[in-house]
Amino acid sequence: MDQAPISIVFKRKGTIIIEGAAIVRDEDGNEVPQPVAKHPGILKLCGCGRSETKPFCDGSHKRET
Repeated sequence: MDQAPISIVFKRKGTIIIEGAAIVRDEDGNEVPQPVAKHPGILKLCGCGRSETKPFCDGSHKRET
């Protein structure tokens, strides 16, 4: 059975958006609980390094430094 490929989009400001089911694991292989998504089926990861909820994006890239 063929599944649709997962879509991964890199935003210029740092957000990495994954569209589709995904499991996030830490370096030890443990599953990392995901925050409640505003849009089910879309996972946002931090690419800028400023998030307080790493590895997930919390919108910190939007704040001025």
